[in-house]
Amino acid sequence: MQFVIFHGAYGSPSGNWFPYLKKELEKLNQKVLVPAFPIEDEDTVTKTKPKNKPKNQDVETWLKVFEKEVYPKIKNEKHLCFVGHSLGPVFILHVCDKFNIKLDLAIFVAPFLWTPNTVWQIDYVNQSFYKKKIDFQKIKKLIPCSYVLYGDNDPYVPKKYPLEFAKKIGSTIIPVNGGKHMNAEAGYTRFPLVLELCKALINK
Repeated sequence: MQFVIFHGAYGSPSGNWFPYLKKELEKLNQKVLVPAFPIEDEDTVTKTKPKNKPKNQDVETWLKVFEKEVYPKIKNEKHLCFVGHSLGPVFILHVCDKFNIKLDLAIFVAPFLWTPNTVWQIDYVNQSFYKKKIDFQKIKKLIPCSYVLYGDNDPYVPKKYPLEFAKKIGSTIIPVNGGKHMNAEAGYTRFPLVLELCKALINK
């Protein structure tokens, strides 16, 4: 099985629970990619409050990175699982749509389709990811099985957003009590629940 883990806004492959999940899956002899996508410097964005669009974190920029650095490594794989956090899930939808990638499973952690309007710095870098229309009927065929995990007290993504995401593509919903945004800030440097969902797929 080939796993690909997608970080979110201002994120990186070394953040949150991504290294933990990669390490644990590799112990099970699974192939794991955790690509790094271009991001803005959050401190600079906060200080300058730019009005022009982001230079680095843009959906087209991310798609180009995926096409060059990730797609060649996975295009011939027969079994795929994508795991995304925060902005990662909606980008996964763009990726599957553009490259017609069919997944065995997708795990969406704290997902959203539109701007939650909670932190302007995040909305600023995420804006281009909301503009493209998504063919949800096509997505359902490409991603026939998926889970949506959400924290019932997420300060950045209120639960209506992940619930809407799940409804649009027919995901199984898993609430995480007290999970917040399920990131390092919330204490999530390990995420056994996501690992167990991956293991269940491996053992099918």
